[in-house]
Amino acid sequence: MANDDTTTRSPVRQPFLLYAAKGRIYARNRTQKVIDLGAITREDGGSFRYLLDGNQQSDGGFFTEEEALQAIARSVRFLWLDGQFTAVADARDDANLDLDGATRISIELDEMPPGERAVDATV
Repeated sequence: MANDDTTTRSPVRQPFLLYAAKGRIYARNRTQKVIDLGAITREDGGSFRYLLDGNQQSDGGFFTEEEALQAIARSVRFLWLDGQFTAVADARDDANLDLDGATRISIELDEMPPGERAVDATV
């Protein structure tokens, strides 16, 4: 039997949008729920730094908010992000939430990539 992508990748990928707006990082899932993931700030010297509330992951030195979001997208795993959607209140309930014109990127995450354990200890 040939080894194709269906044997090495999860057949189910979930779409998300990541946003940077007013000093916060937000994520939107396919049901349109929006959650606040953490802070994005400017460091001395003008570069951006982020800090995720759920796992204290942080990184900095990004020239743009989009670069910071891309870094988050490369490191975040489905089980962790899905858990945040379960645990964190819907930010759409906040009257001050305004994502119009916010920096955003689209991502897709494998629900269960090869080698991923069903229980994610990083949550």
